[in-house]
Amino acid sequence: MRPESVPLGAGEARKPSIKVVGVGGAGCNAIASSSFESAAICTSIGHFKHIRTSKRFLLSEEQLLFLRDTDPRAIASIDHEWKDALVRTVGEADLIFVFTGLGGETGSFAAPAVSQICRKLSSLVITSIALPFSVEGKDRQRMAMLGLTHAFDSSDMTITYPNDCLLKMVPNLPFRKAFSIMDDIMMIPPMEMERVLTVEDLHRVRTAFSSSRHTRLGVGAATGDGRELRAVDEAFCSPWFDFPMDRVGAALVIVSAAQADDSTVSKVLADVECRLPNAKIRYAGRSDPLLGDKLKVTLLLGIPKT
Repeated sequence: MRPESVPLGAGEARKPSIKVVGVGGAGCNAIASSSFESAAICTSIGHFKHIRTSKRFLLSEEQLLFLRDTDPRAIASIDHEWKDALVRTVGEADLIFVFTGLGGETGSFAAPAVSQICRKLSSLVITSIALPFSVEGKDRQRMAMLGLTHAFDSSDMTITYPNDCLLKMVPNLPFRKAFSIMDDIMMIPPMEMERVLTVEDLHRVRTAFSSSRHTRLGVGAATGDGRELRAVDEAFCSPWFDFPMDRVGAALVIVSAAQADDSTVSKVLADVECRLPNAKIRYAGRSDPLLGDKLKVTLLLGIPKT
């Protein structure tokens, strides 16, 4: 018997305050055009150049070396004047997204520490991570894997985006364009979650994904007859879903349509439940007249720790 599916976003409860934090060059690029309240943390002032936010923290080489040599789980209990300044820069929010790219020192060593600090400032911390292309070299791959291990332990949910998978969608894409597209893709979860979640839902999401090691994103859209099933099918064709569906332990499903009524959401949910026999599913629907005849399905699938 599959786990029960639980609805989210019901009632008139308060919507959560959301903040996005960019760490390192890739993280700062990801939040550059975001409409959310934001903070940027980097080791180079040049990375701040295109960032809208005035909340900026410039990590010194000495501070980065300290983070490299310190277990992120110990950061919260260590007193440093610069850490207090970092906490003030980030500030509190109900839901904090930390964006970064791994492979370089700032993202690999600073991002897990920032995520750990954010857990003291927020009810739910989600780290969104772009992993390097294979052609970027084995050294960046090794550093990325080290940073990823720490990131898993420092966040309530870790969404990973291997850059190589992007090339499955658009082969021969120039690197600069690929990075720009990835920035837009990584901003989908906070934008969708902002529209449907309540403050009470944050605990439900955190609990459902508590046994997941990493999470992946899939998005599908369709119009016309049978659009519900075709949108689900497209979402499950995500290049980031490179694992058997019976391994998925948790799922967040968001259904968006001009009229996201119970019938529409139920059709999507029934199909998703068949595909994910072992997943704890949390789902929500939202109505958006601007979608016209289009129906969109957003999936976040969590893979359990091994």
